[in-house]
Amino acid sequence: MTARRSLKPRQGKIQKANKSGNLLAGTVLGILLLLTTGNIKTAFHSFNEQQLISIPSDSFDSSKYLPIHPGSTKKIAQQDLAQIDRLAKKLNYSGESVTELASILEQNAVTELEKARIIYAWVTQHISYDVPAFLDAVNNDNYPDVSPQKVLRDRSTICSGYSNLYYALAEAMNLESAIVVGYAKGATPEEEKFLDVNHAWNAVKIDDAWYLLDATWGAGSVREEQFVPEYKPYYFATAPDEFINNHYPKDRGWQLLAQTYTRAEFNNLPKISSRFYNLGLKLVSHNNYRISAPNRIDLKLQIPQDVVALANLEQNNRESNNAILVNRQNDHLIVSVAPPEAGTYDLTIYAKKQDDPGKYGEVINYQIEATQSVASLPQVYAHFNQYQASLIEPLTADLKPNWSTYFNLIVPEAEDVQVLNTATKQWIPLNGYGSYFAGHVEIQPGNTIVVAKFPGDERYWQLVEYQAR
Repeated sequence: MTARRSLKPRQGKIQKANKSGNLLAGTVLGILLLLTTGNIKTAFHSFNEQQLISIPSDSFDSSKYLPIHPGSTKKIAQQDLAQIDRLAKKLNYSGESVTELASILEQNAVTELEKARIIYAWVTQHISYDVPAFLDAVNNDNYPDVSPQKVLRDRSTICSGYSNLYYALAEAMNLESAIVVGYAKGATPEEEKFLDVNHAWNAVKIDDAWYLLDATWGAGSVREEQFVPEYKPYYFATAPDEFINNHYPKDRGWQLLAQTYTRAEFNNLPKISSRFYNLGLKLVSHNNYRISAPNRIDLKLQIPQDVVALANLEQNNRESNNAILVNRQNDHLIVSVAPPEAGTYDLTIYAKKQDDPGKYGEVINYQIEATQSVASLPQVYAHFNQYQASLIEPLTADLKPNWSTYFNLIVPEAEDVQVLNTATKQWIPLNGYGSYFAGHVEIQPGNTIVVAKFPGDERYWQLVEYQAR
């Protein structure tokens, strides 16, 4: 299950009245930072994957399946399996016989790929995650019956029920399959009894090659202790080098990787959600979860042009202000982090399609170990990220008053960019060179805001804010 944290940024707008520089109707809508504590605390953390298994099993030791040849997940991804998914969703079977259900599914699937997919699509779209059973197992060590027959009878289960049912249906449809047990990040409370094994998933053989899948994670999300169905094709035939970010099999042979990870290496991988890959993001720097930060750090991601992102830094569940700056540089995202003091921080990056009206969803999480305080970064507002702006300089929140400061930033689509002092109400235009805007500004005491006007809108929107004192 995925209980996803999501954000919706707030925006600030300013109306410029006349050429004299007087601020008349200073209408400000939510003149706050992009990230607010209220947005974050209303949902579970996205990596709190809710699953549990009862008894680890060695029945599916990878040595029994040698030689294991990993399949081409790219080739699978190129196949159009949407019709299989739709058929599976429409197939309403009310019985509890694995054999009967397998017969029905098999009538709609011919190839091994179609069989493997229709089982996955049926299980994930017809079986709900049993949150009360999960909580009972975690809190009281009371594990439910996870047999395929019981799962079909109840139409709900925990992770081992999903993997048991998938395996039983695969066997009934003459597909070679295995149940894989191991550890999934965030699956259970960090108690000793859950630190080795806390989840179950599957491997399936298609055309003499093996693939990984997780029907539990493919079924939906748990939000506020309620199951929310959400079919996720991503967890069928997931690339092993992506699957390993959150799934560590007890039997390392089921990693399906030429170079397998140790548990320590797995623990130090960043926490990456399926949304990261679905949006087409790629890591460029910082491949480890724990990052030492003696100074400001700059993380780099590759990001498609139609995807926007923002980030949040917390210490002990409290947001750190003026500590994050997200810059866009062509097809790269630069996330600058300036911890305000020494200590341990959680860094979370969120993203969404630019034309998606919904909230930002969590894509990757790091732990920052700061050894000292770092100068604060400027505050940024919604339009900065919406228009994929990039701040080149100045990169510190505190400016020196009565001092000439050079401003340099990129604001795609902006018609005009100006620097506004909120105390003196003085507007200073920056020189425009296409999407580049730059110029020297004599800094006065008080708040200094960079604002921009965009086509079809007479208002000026806040981009970046500084202080001079």
